[in-house]
Amino acid sequence: MKKMLAGMAAGALLLAGVAATAQSPKVGFVNTARIERESVQAQRANEAMKKEFGPRERQIVELQQQIKADQERFEKSRTTMPPAELKTLGTSIATRMRESDQLVYALTADIEQRRKERTGRLLEDVRAAIKSIGESEKFDLIVHEAAFARSAIDLTDRVLKEMARRAN
Repeated sequence: MKKMLAGMAAGALLLAGVAATAQSPKVGFVNTARIERESVQAQRANEAMKKEFGPRERQIVELQQQIKADQERFEKSRTTMPPAELKTLGTSIATRMRESDQLVYALTADIEQRRKERTGRLLEDVRAAIKSIGESEKFDLIVHEAAFARSAIDLTDRVLKEMARRAN
């Protein structure tokens, strides 16, 4: 009798295990590159960066245009301009070129720093939206990088909608 009960219990466990494995996991995919382009948060961050860095970019462009104009003047006047003036203009051009390079380097570093900060905040928002969808719709796994994903499991539109809802 004990053997029979043990056998029945083992059979029940085996059937439960088979039933559990027969149920396929619910999997979803999120295209993070698309979220970085299309989400409300990403678009707001891009606008804020344009506002923040636009004046510096324009300043650099103006300086580079002035340098170019002075370089052209230097080349045209090379034979007619007194040597002292040529030297002063050449020194001025070289100094402003170094200044331009420093401004470009500083701007690039600041933009990259701000982009990292923005990406960190955006990823937090994405994770929160994915977690909310995953829990409410009982997903077993949601991935954001895949070599291949069918459109049937693409949750990007739902994540974008959730993020837009949270942004308001």
